[in-house]
Amino acid sequence: MENNTQDTQKSFNTNWIYLGIIALLLVAGIYLFVTKNEVEKQKADTINELATVSTDKASVENEYNAALVRLDELKGQSIQMDSLLNDRNAEVEELKQKIKKILDNKNASESELKKANKLIAQLNTKMADFQNTISALKQENITLTEEKKQLTTAQENLKEEKRKVEKTLETTIETASILHASDFKMEAINKKKNLLGKDKEVETGKAKKADFIKFSFDLDENRVSESGEKVIYICVYKPNGSIAGNNSKFKLSTGAEKGYTTSKTISYKQGEKVNDIATQWIPSEDFEKGNYKVEVYHMGYNIGSENVTLK
Repeated sequence: MENNTQDTQKSFNTNWIYLGIIALLLVAGIYLFVTKNEVEKQKADTINELATVSTDKASVENEYNAALVRLDELKGQSIQMDSLLNDRNAEVEELKQKIKKILDNKNASESELKKANKLIAQLNTKMADFQNTISALKQENITLTEEKKQLTTAQENLKEEKRKVEKTLETTIETASILHASDFKMEAINKKKNLLGKDKEVETGKAKKADFIKFSFDLDENRVSESGEKVIYICVYKPNGSIAGNNSKFKLSTGAEKGYTTSKTISYKQGEKVNDIATQWIPSEDFEKGNYKVEVYHMGYNIGSENVTLK
């Protein structure tokens, strides 16, 4: 009886031990199952997070590279832009260095990439300001170019007006400098000897008695013409209209050339009159009947004339 009780008790204790072991194994299995699922989930989340970060980083790098391209384009647009960039170069470089530092970090976190995006936005803002400034400068340059063109045209017009005024003034002074002949006298002279045997000049109106033509004139005072030697050209016209002599020529005010009979150089003092300028013409042949005319020229202008008729 006592042995049966002991066997029953021993069998009971053994069953409980088995049940405990089974329970432990069951708990361990559940724990391992839950733990494995958790690990798998964490692994998947990590993979997704890495993919997301990688994608964001690539996006940030693309944005940054695009910003650098726009920055280079802005630099190439204008010399004024280079000047503006140089003035704020420190700010731009600081932003570029901060962005580059984050992008060079292979393990950059999402928060760091977000910071890089903000920095790129700041860089883009600065570039937008630069672009607006460039547009304003270009418009200003267009305006200045147009104003310069107008000023150049105005200057050319002023130069032309000045040239015309100077030409007019030069012509006026030149015209005012022309001397004027007055008190013109012209006569045919017959040379004969008096009772004492001396030569005597007698005016004649007959061609067969005339030996030469004598003429004289005064030069009136002129306050514009400068002092100095003045060349006077004298043209003697024969009855047939031809100029006696006519071997030498002088230039008229029109630019054309004209033959003359003789010339006379006169010492002139500004503002003073020169009286009794006399000269004569002796023909190489006998005088013909008809009208003889004398014209006097100074600076290419006719300043006086006279004529005499021989019968």
